[in-house]
Amino acid sequence: MTSAQRPSSTPSSPTPTATSVPGAAGDPTTVEGTTEVLPSVIQKVTAFSAREIPGVVALGGSTSRAVGAVRQTLTGNTENTAGVRVELADQKAHIGLDVEIEYGVGARELVRALRRHVPKAVEEIAGVTVVELNIVITDVHLPGADVDSDADPVAPPAATL
Repeated sequence: MTSAQRPSSTPSSPTPTATSVPGAAGDPTTVEGTTEVLPSVIQKVTAFSAREIPGVVALGGSTSRAVGAVRQTLTGNTENTAGVRVELADQKAHIGLDVEIEYGVGARELVRALRRHVPKAVEEIAGVTVVELNIVITDVHLPGADVDSDADPVAPPAATL
């Protein structure tokens, strides 16, 4: 077989390089600009990710949930971020999170799970670094009880874990 009869091992079209992929560094179509993530986005990501942890029954205390329900009725906004506070400066977030936990769930283990999961979700989804996550356990929920029915209107001082 001569070289003219041998099949070519090189592709007929050029292989894409980093600069030929749209949006890659060096691509003339890349546009520079700034990106800002609002605290409300951090609140939502925090709320969604905290609810993913087994043992978290609700966010906020009974009062903040009641205010959230009124806000939802008035605005139609179903994104409840009650119990989540965010301070954001230079793409670094300080987050406060109030949670009601299920009776029988170890508080220390639940807090560790929240401190692992929530910052990771915020950093992956919003691109913001969480430098502090303060957690307050507002209540313990008994299985089978309504979330708000056993809320104590006078809360004792919180214990530090």
